[in-house]
Amino acid sequence: MKFGASNRRAGFTLLEAVVAAAISALFLSSLFAMNLSSMETIRAAKESTAASQALQQRMESMRIANWHEVTDAVWLRDNLLNTDVPGSEQLKNLTETVTLVPYGSSSVGNTQLTRSNGQATIVNQNASLLTENAVKIIWTAAFTGAPNNHPSSRQIVAILAKGGVAK
Repeated sequence: MKFGASNRRAGFTLLEAVVAAAISALFLSSLFAMNLSSMETIRAAKESTAASQALQQRMESMRIANWHEVTDAVWLRDNLLNTDVPGSEQLKNLTETVTLVPYGSSSVGNTQLTRSNGQATIVNQNASLLTENAVKIIWTAAFTGAPNNHPSSRQIVAILAKGGVAK
Protein backbone atom coordinates (compact mmCIF):
# COMPACT_ATOMS: atom_id res chain seq x y z
CA MET A 1 0.00 0.00 0.00
CA LYS A 2 1.26 3.39 -0.92
CA PHE A 3 0.67 6.25 1.33
CA GLY A 4 1.25 9.82 0.13
CA ALA A 5 1.58 8.88 -3.51
CA SER A 6 -0.91 10.62 -5.74
CA ASN A 7 -2.24 9.59 -9.11
CA ARG A 8 -2.91 13.24 -10.04
CA ARG A 9 -0.92 14.58 -12.94
CA ALA A 10 0.59 18.04 -12.75
CA GLY A 11 -1.07 20.65 -15.04
CA PHE A 12 -2.89 23.95 -15.22
CA THR A 13 -6.32 24.50 -13.84
CA LEU A 14 -9.08 25.96 -15.97
CA LEU A 15 -8.87 29.24 -14.06
CA GLU A 16 -5.16 29.60 -14.76
CA ALA A 17 -5.72 28.94 -18.48
CA VAL A 18 -8.49 31.57 -18.64
CA VAL A 19 -6.29 34.17 -16.91
CA ALA A 20 -3.40 33.42 -19.30
CA ALA A 21 -5.72 33.73 -22.32
CA ALA A 22 -7.09 37.06 -21.02
CA ILE A 23 -3.60 38.46 -20.52
CA SER A 24 -2.62 37.37 -24.05
CA ALA A 25 -5.77 38.98 -25.49
CA LEU A 26 -5.05 42.26 -23.68
CA PHE A 27 -1.49 42.25 -24.98
CA LEU A 28 -2.55 41.59 -28.57
CA SER A 29 -5.33 44.18 -28.51
CA SER A 30 -2.95 46.82 -27.15
CA LEU A 31 -0.44 45.86 -29.85
CA PHE A 32 -3.09 46.29 -32.58
CA ALA A 33 -4.21 49.63 -31.11
CA MET A 34 -0.62 50.87 -31.06
CA ASN A 35 -0.18 49.76 -34.69
CA LEU A 36 -3.34 51.62 -35.75
CA SER A 37 -2.21 54.75 -33.94
CA SER A 38 1.21 54.54 -35.59
CA MET A 39 -0.36 54.19 -39.03
CA GLU A 40 -2.55 57.25 -38.44
CA THR A 41 0.50 59.25 -37.33
CA ILE A 42 2.39 58.20 -40.45
CA ARG A 43 -0.59 59.13 -42.66
CA ALA A 44 -0.84 62.56 -40.99
CA ALA A 45 2.88 63.15 -41.49
CA LYS A 46 2.61 62.12 -45.14
CA GLU A 47 -0.27 64.55 -45.72
CA SER A 48 1.55 67.35 -43.94
CA THR A 49 4.63 66.75 -46.06
CA ALA A 50 2.55 66.74 -49.25
CA ALA A 51 0.96 70.06 -48.24
CA SER A 52 4.36 71.59 -47.47
CA GLN A 53 5.75 70.46 -50.81
CA ALA A 54 2.72 71.82 -52.66
CA LEU A 55 3.13 75.19 -50.94
CA GLN A 56 6.83 75.24 -51.72
CA GLN A 57 6.11 74.58 -55.39
CA ARG A 58 3.51 77.35 -55.45
CA MET A 59 5.95 79.79 -53.85
CA GLU A 60 8.69 78.86 -56.32
CA SER A 61 6.25 79.61 -59.15
CA MET A 62 5.73 83.03 -57.63
CA ARG A 63 9.47 83.63 -57.35
CA ILE A 64 10.15 82.95 -61.03
CA ALA A 65 7.34 85.25 -62.19
CA ASN A 66 8.10 88.87 -63.00
CA TRP A 67 6.87 91.72 -60.80
CA HIS A 68 3.90 92.58 -62.98
CA GLU A 69 2.71 88.95 -62.87
CA VAL A 70 3.24 88.61 -59.12
CA THR A 71 1.13 91.66 -58.34
CA ASP A 72 -1.63 90.92 -60.90
CA ALA A 73 -4.52 88.95 -59.37
CA VAL A 74 -5.92 87.92 -62.75
CA TRP A 75 -2.57 86.48 -63.85
CA LEU A 76 -2.22 84.62 -60.55
CA ARG A 77 -5.72 83.16 -60.88
CA ASP A 78 -5.35 82.15 -64.53
CA ASN A 79 -1.76 80.88 -64.51
CA LEU A 80 -1.05 79.58 -61.02
CA LEU A 81 -4.24 78.77 -59.19
CA ASN A 82 -6.21 77.23 -62.07
CA THR A 83 -3.84 74.26 -62.22
CA ASP A 84 -3.34 71.49 -59.72
CA VAL A 85 0.01 71.50 -58.02
CA PRO A 86 1.76 68.11 -58.35
CA GLY A 87 1.39 66.00 -55.21
CA SER A 88 -1.79 67.66 -54.03
CA GLU A 89 -4.03 64.78 -55.15
CA GLN A 90 -3.48 63.03 -51.82
CA LEU A 91 -4.91 66.01 -49.89
CA LYS A 92 -8.66 65.76 -49.35
CA ASN A 93 -10.80 68.90 -49.62
CA LEU A 94 -7.80 71.08 -50.39
CA THR A 95 -8.42 74.82 -50.23
CA GLU A 96 -5.57 77.17 -51.10
CA THR A 97 -5.52 80.82 -50.11
CA VAL A 98 -2.88 83.29 -51.28
CA THR A 99 -2.71 86.77 -49.80
CA LEU A 100 -0.42 89.54 -51.05
CA VAL A 101 0.15 92.40 -48.61
CA PRO A 102 2.24 95.55 -49.23
CA TYR A 103 5.50 95.22 -47.31
CA GLY A 104 7.46 98.13 -45.93
CA SER A 105 5.01 100.80 -46.99
CA SER A 106 2.16 102.72 -45.45
CA SER A 107 -0.40 101.72 -48.07
CA VAL A 108 -3.25 99.48 -47.02
CA GLY A 109 -5.24 96.82 -48.80
CA ASN A 110 -4.30 93.40 -50.00
CA THR A 111 -4.97 91.00 -52.82
CA GLN A 112 -6.44 87.65 -51.89
CA LEU A 113 -7.27 84.63 -54.02
CA THR A 114 -8.67 81.23 -53.11
CA ARG A 115 -8.80 77.88 -54.86
CA SER A 116 -11.29 75.25 -53.82
CA ASN A 117 -12.64 72.27 -55.75
CA GLY A 118 -10.43 73.16 -58.70
CA GLN A 119 -11.94 76.63 -59.04
CA ALA A 120 -9.86 79.75 -58.41
CA THR A 121 -11.51 83.04 -57.44
CA ILE A 122 -10.31 86.53 -56.64
CA VAL A 123 -11.61 87.53 -53.21
CA ASN A 124 -10.25 91.07 -53.26
CA GLN A 125 -7.73 92.95 -55.35
CA ASN A 126 -5.34 95.81 -54.64
CA ALA A 127 -4.27 97.23 -58.00
CA SER A 128 -1.68 99.50 -56.36
CA LEU A 129 0.57 96.52 -55.48
CA LEU A 130 2.32 97.05 -58.81
CA THR A 131 3.76 100.34 -57.52
CA GLU A 132 5.05 98.77 -54.27
CA ASN A 133 8.70 97.84 -53.78
CA ALA A 134 7.96 94.60 -51.90
CA VAL A 135 5.03 92.37 -51.04
CA LYS A 136 4.54 89.78 -48.34
CA ILE A 137 3.02 86.60 -49.73
CA ILE A 138 1.10 84.33 -47.38
CA TRP A 139 0.09 81.03 -48.95
CA THR A 140 -2.11 78.68 -46.92
CA ALA A 141 -3.26 75.14 -47.70
CA ALA A 142 -6.20 73.82 -45.67
CA PHE A 143 -7.27 70.20 -45.98
CA THR A 144 -8.92 67.37 -44.09
CA GLY A 145 -6.69 64.49 -43.14
CA ALA A 146 -5.65 61.90 -40.63
CA PRO A 147 -6.76 61.13 -38.04
CA ASN A 148 -10.53 60.96 -38.58
CA ASN A 149 -10.73 63.66 -41.28
CA HIS A 150 -9.33 66.24 -38.90
CA PRO A 151 -9.02 69.75 -40.41
CA SER A 152 -5.38 70.66 -40.92
CA SER A 153 -3.49 73.50 -42.53
CA ARG A 154 0.02 74.47 -43.57
CA GLN A 155 1.29 77.94 -44.38
CA ILE A 156 4.31 79.46 -46.07
CA VAL A 157 5.28 83.13 -45.98
CA ALA A 158 7.80 84.94 -48.17
CA ILE A 159 8.67 88.51 -48.97
CA LEU A 160 9.28 89.30 -52.62
CA ALA A 161 10.90 92.55 -53.69
CA LYS A 162 10.62 94.24 -57.04
CA GLY A 163 14.17 93.32 -57.91
CA GLY A 164 14.10 89.77 -56.44
CA VAL A 165 13.73 87.99 -53.14
CA ALA A 166 13.92 90.37 -50.18
CA LYS A 167 13.98 87.74 -47.41
